[in-house]
Amino acid sequence: MKTYTIARADADVPLTGDVDGPWTAADVASIDEFNWYESGPQPETSVRGLYDDTSLYLQFLVADDEITSRTTELNGPTYEDSCVEFFATPDPGSNARYLNFEANPCGVFKMAWMEPGWSVRGIGRDLVSPELAEAITVATSEPGPTREPSADDESWWLAVRFPFEALSAFTGLDLAPESGDRWRANFHRTGVASRSQEASWNPIGTEEKQFHSPGHFGWVDFE
Repeated sequence: MKTYTIARADADVPLTGDVDGPWTAADVASIDEFNWYESGPQPETSVRGLYDDTSLYLQFLVADDEITSRTTELNGPTYEDSCVEFFATPDPGSNARYLNFEANPCGVFKMAWMEPGWSVRGIGRDLVSPELAEAITVATSEPGPTREPSADDESWWLAVRFPFEALSAFTGLDLAPESGDRWRANFHRTGVASRSQEASWNPIGTEEKQFHSPGHFGWVDFE
């Protein structure tokens, strides 16, 4: 099981694709576990994490020769586009629910608070409301509402700020981590041309493709 340390930012964190300023202090997590790989390219994707008293920040850098972004509605099927994901269980000792954040290159996202196995039971998933979603700030390299692939495509980036106040309102938990706190989490790259080329940061040991596997999350430590 992998462990990633989220560094504490010592200055305002810019939502950018540049690795400068506070981002130079962030460790890199490579999304390079191709759990169900069959053939073809293994595109590089990385993520960096920072936090301060108010928020959690993530920066994804994505190699992509077919940038696709067609979903325009909140909580829509962003996983069908080029997509990066963050899944986290903030309170693994007493609450099995996990956060599901999925975003496409134009910054459209889905965010859910989920119980393991919700899809089988048909219950146990809450989607973020439009009002609360406004508190989540996303910046990307792609300016339009949609994006079709181009022969010149090489990469894109996405950076996101999650205010702890908004996460607490959404989950019902007190989510303002301090140094030494631990979450369970995983990062994913989905929506590539071949589904067998989709990847995770922590390996997922399921025979069938299943990113919704909180039992296969790694550890995230707050510095």
